[in-house]
Amino acid sequence: MGQETLRGFNTQLQDVEDRYSWINDMIKARQDLVLMYMKLLNLTPKGSTDITECYPSYEEVTSFCEHLIDYLSHGHFDLYPKIIELIENASGRSLSIAHRVLPRIEKTTEFLMRFSDLYAEDLNEKKMQSLKRDLEQVGKCLEQRFRNEDRLIIGLRLVHSIMKSH
Repeated sequence: MGQETLRGFNTQLQDVEDRYSWINDMIKARQDLVLMYMKLLNLTPKGSTDITECYPSYEEVTSFCEHLIDYLSHGHFDLYPKIIELIENASGRSLSIAHRVLPRIEKTTEFLMRFSDLYAEDLNEKKMQSLKRDLEQVGKCLEQRFRNEDRLIIGLRLVHSIMKSH
């Protein structure tokens, strides 16, 4: 791929991001959620020999659950409908991307909601002992969700790119 092609793509990408700055807001919210998630995991830095198991505070867990629910809700009730509407309006037809991607996102929502319901309140020692194992599943689920959200954004970028070239 030549430099001109790369420059053209970067310009188109910037146009999309300038026009739809709320995508950047979603990415920022995603990054904040990932940082909170990593803090809950209490990862030991590479090379460290400290293997002490520490639980996050109840406040950290409930705060993560609140941010998780906010992220899920914002996606479902604001961002995804907006992205799909923009894609469909620009292309003049209903795209299969919504029919393929949204059910995958919905599966992650159901799992993440169950996690939040379990850990958002009434935390006790038994729940805290299973937190790390459950967080590993949350990480896998978030990864799937982010991948599918990216597919929606890529779809929007592609439609925007095609519409600009006509």
